[in-house]
Amino acid sequence: MDIARALGGEIARGDGFVKVADDVVTWCIGHLLGQAKPEAYGSQYVRWDPDQLPIVPAEWQMEPNPKTHNQLKVVQKLVAKADLVVNCGDSAREGQLIVDEILSFCHYRGPAKRLWLQEMNLPAIRKGLANMRDNRDYGNLFACALARARADWIMGMNLTRAYTAAWQSKGNNGTLHIGRVQTPTLCMIVARDLEIEHFQPTNFFVLRVEVTHHNGTFTATWLAPKEAPFLDSAGRVVDRKALDEVAQRVTRQTARIAAYDTKPASTSPPLPFSLGELQKTCNKLLGLSPSETLAIAQSLYERHKLTTYPRTDYAHLPEDEHKLAPSIIVAAQCNFGDTWPFPGTPDFTLKSPAWDSSKIGDHHGIRPTTVSGYDLGQLSPSELAIYRLIVRNFLAQFYPRYRYTATTVQVACDADMFRAAGTVESDPGWKVLFRNESETADAPQDEQQVLPPMAQGDTCAISGADVAARRTSAPPRFDGASIIDAMEKAHLFVTDARVKARLKETGIGTPATRAATVDNLIARDYINVAKEGRRKVYIATARGRLLYHAVPEQLRRPDLTAYFEELLGSIERGELDLSSFMDQQVRYVTKLIDDVKSGAVAAGMPRLEDCEPIARPTRGAREPASTTRRSPRRQLPPQHDHDAPTCPACSAPMRVRTGTNGPFLGCSRYPSCKHTERVRAGSEAA
Repeated sequence: MDIARALGGEIARGDGFVKVADDVVTWCIGHLLGQAKPEAYGSQYVRWDPDQLPIVPAEWQMEPNPKTHNQLKVVQKLVAKADLVVNCGDSAREGQLIVDEILSFCHYRGPAKRLWLQEMNLPAIRKGLANMRDNRDYGNLFACALARARADWIMGMNLTRAYTAAWQSKGNNGTLHIGRVQTPTLCMIVARDLEIEHFQPTNFFVLRVEVTHHNGTFTATWLAPKEAPFLDSAGRVVDRKALDEVAQRVTRQTARIAAYDTKPASTSPPLPFSLGELQKTCNKLLGLSPSETLAIAQSLYERHKLTTYPRTDYAHLPEDEHKLAPSIIVAAQCNFGDTWPFPGTPDFTLKSPAWDSSKIGDHHGIRPTTVSGYDLGQLSPSELAIYRLIVRNFLAQFYPRYRYTATTVQVACDADMFRAAGTVESDPGWKVLFRNESETADAPQDEQQVLPPMAQGDTCAISGADVAARRTSAPPRFDGASIIDAMEKAHLFVTDARVKARLKETGIGTPATRAATVDNLIARDYINVAKEGRRKVYIATARGRLLYHAVPEQLRRPDLTAYFEELLGSIERGELDLSSFMDQQVRYVTKLIDDVKSGAVAAGMPRLEDCEPIARPTRGAREPASTTRRSPRRQLPPQHDHDAPTCPACSAPMRVRTGTNGPFLGCSRYPSCKHTERVRAGSEAA
């Protein structure tokens, strides 16, 4: 409808399209087509026979999405009549694919243009319409997206079948899914769980003293000599007696200021949001899952037109848009009206580091649009909260830098040295917009004290000392914010310099797919969501752990994605053709399948029931209540294909699965059918 309005003229609604004069606008509802299933390439693939692997289509087939088949028919009829087609897909690799694969499916050979939009308001659409390019200019982008889709099919379909065969040969039921992004994401969660469970806490001690100077009193921490015998490998003091001796000899002793350094410092405002940063912030501040944040951001962009394209990896903004800033802020102020929540006045002469065209790609950071006078009462509370965050981060670019004075002091008492640090705010700058929130980085608690003025060589005294016991803690479990952060920063989980450099650019997954990857792991019973204090955290299930231990190290690590993205980048730049890329992918997958066929994978794969128990979260954690209504318990016979109980909801076979509360029966058509039944204690299958 927005594109139709931008074309101008009277709009006539049709069945699955809108007509404006001689133009027709229709839509795709996501992917109208999908890669055909293996059985479409031959009846021999109906059974999951590992001897038939690898499955490599000679000619790739697409098949309609059953849920949107009627809309595909509408599009096909319109394309058949078209003199010119305009590809209006999302301005990204996947958006190019969605439309181009339809044109290929329809055997369209006519001229095609590309409408590339970052905003969905009328001025932006009209500008895009006036600057359309030939769709063939984006041929490499389409080839890149097609390569990604086909390679993921080759890997997912073949390795899932191969590993499932090994899994079932050990007496397990169900499917073991393997995916290029899903598997290393799961393995990060499992590895973190294992690290927590095997963590051995260490006691250590810290000595703080009260220093009295004639201008005031402050606290300083003892600096242990680097070669002291009572330090652990991390430089922590593990012998309390050593600190007690220091405390005793320095208390009420004269000291001097051995070093005093104070200097002004400042920080720029946080950048506008990329999707990942928005997901992390909303998880921390609003408790929203990554997929919830994405859905709301998409609604603000598509439905309400209040923000720009959300599925972006970039946080910076194009330099030539700096001149639009006053109109953007005025529009946001008009939308909020009397409820404008931000103090201070923006200075549009300021140009923060966010304005840098060299640091953006096909998209830029998420910002408000120039839509003005919008009734924010139409927004849900979560939509309003996210809109406010997006406005705030954009507005911050026109506030002064946060300025403060950073001071460090070293105090000497004979041979013992102590250190103190402090910051004094001199201009809050952009921080006035963040006063009620905790996501900005502040100085550590012991560096927030206000230090009195002093000078090197001043005399002072140690007026008191305190030895405090500390205990190391395990790393936190992944939550919605930290798993997105880990996927974005997957380079931190590898050691190879080349792989690290590539992953630093790409991470694993894309802004559009990371949340869905986590959702799939939950739906497929590889991870659970649990409550740990106030946090909702992810914990691997026994099934997830088994997959972790079953796959080779090369599938656990994110290295594969780095190599994969490097090749895709070559396709997008026109340096590598699609067929050569696919040949490499087939060789790689074939080698992994050969390892499975050798029996090595099955030999190292335990039965699900033999997996080690999963430790429950601590500090008030509990499992969430089930949202699925379960039928009465059923006594199970030994389960084989021919005598498996059938689902009363859809007549498909039921399978024994294991959840956080033990085994249960689940429909084999999950997630299409979510019927489950409890298993009575003592049943043979349980």
